[in-house]
Amino acid sequence: MDNRFAKSAYRYFVIWGILSSMVITICTIVDALLVGNLVGSNGLAVSNLSTPVYLVYALFGITLGVGANVRIARLLGASEIEEANRVFHKLLGIALLIGALCWLPLLFRDAFFRFLGATEELRPLARNYLTVVLCCAPLFVLYQTLSASVRTDSDPRLASAASAVVIVVNLSLDLLFMLVLKWGIIGASASLCIAEGLGVLVLLLHFFKKRALLKLRLSFPKLPELGSFAANGFGMGSAYVFQALVMLVFNNLLIRYSHGDAAMQLAVFGVLYSTSMIPFAVFDGAANALSTITAFFLGESDVESITVVLKRALWLAAIAGAAIALICGVFAPQIAGFYGLPADVAAGTASTAIRIFCASIIFTGINTVITAFWQSIGRAGLAGGMSLLRNCVIMLIVGFGFISQRQILGLSMVYICTELLCCALVLIVRKVSGSRKYLQSTVRQPDRVFENQYEIQTGSMEQISGDLDRLSEQWEIPMKKTFFINFICEELLLNIIKFGLQDTQKTYYIAIKLIEQDGDYILRIRDNVRSFNPFETDGDEIDNGVLTLIRNKTKRYDYQRKMIFNYLYMVI
Repeated sequence: MDNRFAKSAYRYFVIWGILSSMVITICTIVDALLVGNLVGSNGLAVSNLSTPVYLVYALFGITLGVGANVRIARLLGASEIEEANRVFHKLLGIALLIGALCWLPLLFRDAFFRFLGATEELRPLARNYLTVVLCCAPLFVLYQTLSASVRTDSDPRLASAASAVVIVVNLSLDLLFMLVLKWGIIGASASLCIAEGLGVLVLLLHFFKKRALLKLRLSFPKLPELGSFAANGFGMGSAYVFQALVMLVFNNLLIRYSHGDAAMQLAVFGVLYSTSMIPFAVFDGAANALSTITAFFLGESDVESITVVLKRALWLAAIAGAAIALICGVFAPQIAGFYGLPADVAAGTASTAIRIFCASIIFTGINTVITAFWQSIGRAGLAGGMSLLRNCVIMLIVGFGFISQRQILGLSMVYICTELLCCALVLIVRKVSGSRKYLQSTVRQPDRVFENQYEIQTGSMEQISGDLDRLSEQWEIPMKKTFFINFICEELLLNIIKFGLQDTQKTYYIAIKLIEQDGDYILRIRDNVRSFNPFETDGDEIDNGVLTLIRNKTKRYDYQRKMIFNYLYMVI
């Protein structure tokens, strides 16, 4: 079967997903560049010490956001809109509550800064920078949860626009606060927090759109539901808390074994981390798109489309990873120099560390995509286990040995060893219990199913009618239901041809899927005419009467825009 719907949906979501991730990455890199060049190596070191704080915010936001939205996407895919909204309302409530709990470190700031690894030399800068960030903690948690929900509600473009607002505002205010007003490192944190708040406001605009399926309302989940959110999102969200833990340990190991140049070792680690965010952004975009699309198709019990999307995500990760590794390896000295490191360090230790790290990039992409895929199809245990091993256990075990011997260069080697070992584990899991076999055993298969895709044109009516007539004979569908199925398909296609085809240069197509399940016939019709809803058209009285008849003569009817397509779901 032609899987153009699956391919088109993934292409659309992945483009906007990568743009969204890249915008946030650029924002972080610009912050590091300005801090490194305007405040100096100590400022860059403080920025690096603060990274675990942002990672904890991401842990809460992404674990809850991804976990809840895996469920929301499945419900939307199954056309259970009310239940999807109930889950969304509980997500908003718990996100706000946890965001408020993130204010607690303000009560013992100095002890918290020492815990992060701030030395006496760095503590004044850390106090200035992190106090502002801690005050705005709820914004960071809420931004992640809203961004995931907006993407799930078929608006990845707005999620990317919110990210663009964050970077433009952050960069503009960085220049104003740090370069013009001379606020120093406080300006860096203030600009980021203001930008994050504006990003939240942009995301909230989605829920006032007419076509939004999710609506704003607050409620609070019970403990079992909260546990379900956390379990579903743990595989992806836990990566951030593990990264925070690893960074804390690695920062302290670098300080311990630095031989008197602790600030410079931390600064190089900051450069390495900022550089790593470029491929990570691409892989996160690919993984988030995969997670959303897979959950939708899982709600439809469409195993074939899930497999197609996974293959495309893996190819994207491999090709993009190879390209990024090559570019970063060739231009490593220039990349290190951009962050304000001394020329000898940029050309020596920093560039070598970057090049060693580049060898791990392709494997990082594969592992990121696979973890997201396991998460989205319900293999949360596997995803969580992979996250624990990949982002924490293996890194810490290898890191203690390598960093003590080779300092920052040993730290780069840790990434290679970790990603290679995890890729080997993925192959073992595939051999023992492949995901396709898992899906076929867990997804309820219909009694019988027919699916085909057609180009939207007048000549297609005859082809559709012929296919449905032959199918009715094979399945022995009663005459009345056969007539009604043909009638629905033909009238919907006619309406689209008459009122929906505005861009005559574009090829439009429609997919018809008929499922026999427990004596009922379930008709799913998908089309890619994005700006047209035949059930809201201002057609003539005959057209409106036909569409009203379709609504009234089915056991269940739902017509919504999901992903980037129009979906008609009916039980006949």
